[in-house]
Amino acid sequence: MKRIFIIAALAAMALCCGCGGAKSENDIIAMSFNIRLSLSDDFDGENSWVLRREAVVEMINEVNPDLFGIQEGLLGQVNYMGEHLPEYGFYGVARNDGPNTGESNAVFYKKSRFELLKSTTFWLSETPDEVSVGWDAAFHRIVTMVRLLDKNSGQEFYFYNTHFDHVGKIARKESGKLIVERMKSIIPDDAAVVLTGDFNAGHNDPILDPIEEYMTSARRAAPVTDSLNTFNSWGKIAPEEGGKIIDHIYFRNLIPSLFKTLTCSYAGVDYISDHYPVIAVFTLKDAQSQEVRHELSK
Repeated sequence: MKRIFIIAALAAMALCCGCGGAKSENDIIAMSFNIRLSLSDDFDGENSWVLRREAVVEMINEVNPDLFGIQEGLLGQVNYMGEHLPEYGFYGVARNDGPNTGESNAVFYKKSRFELLKSTTFWLSETPDEVSVGWDAAFHRIVTMVRLLDKNSGQEFYFYNTHFDHVGKIARKESGKLIVERMKSIIPDDAAVVLTGDFNAGHNDPILDPIEEYMTSARRAAPVTDSLNTFNSWGKIAPEEGGKIIDHIYFRNLIPSLFKTLTCSYAGVDYISDHYPVIAVFTLKDAQSQEVRHELSK
């Protein structure tokens, strides 16, 4: 059946860096990418944003995700990506004051594929609806949420993107609890949901248990997957060394086909960030059922 050929194509895609266009109209490519804030211009030299930004755009155009969440995006970086990726709409606010100051976890989505129904931000803290630092965290931390209408299937789709604190262990665990509580309070049980982010916690860290009790890791569930490091420290950490798998994609009510860590160079730039992008390919459950019924009726 058609689905078998799609899975075979995805397995072939695992041998290369991009995702190409080898997917059905009901497949959704989601990506998470910590782009490294542009303040690194001050001390990284050759790794400055101005030397990486064109390669970042090239990577996104090559991978062609349907939607993606970034971390560490300062206002200028987010605006640059918005200007150079006109096929995407985006939403995100800055964590330090709400509008403009500090890093953003902006979400980008294909305007041809999705209609934005709702967007919101909350802070990872004891007072999530106001600008605040939570628990033992070193910095303000936020979650960006968009509710989208998938024009291909007519289904609603929820996408969350976040960046957990790198210092506060209590903050990381409580952040996971808060996200799940918020999801349960507004999302129907049968709705499709994706959560992306830099969680500053390894994929086996019990700090992530509150999330993993409610959602599923695409890295673990996809039939085609990898276990490469996602933090590379500008090439100082090899993808296969282990211990730095901190960027994750979680989901509910979707069928995963592929998870991949993108370790290639783009536009002649070996490291487009100190993190590698990660992608997951999903199919909406109802869409797959319709596809199978169609094949069986032939």
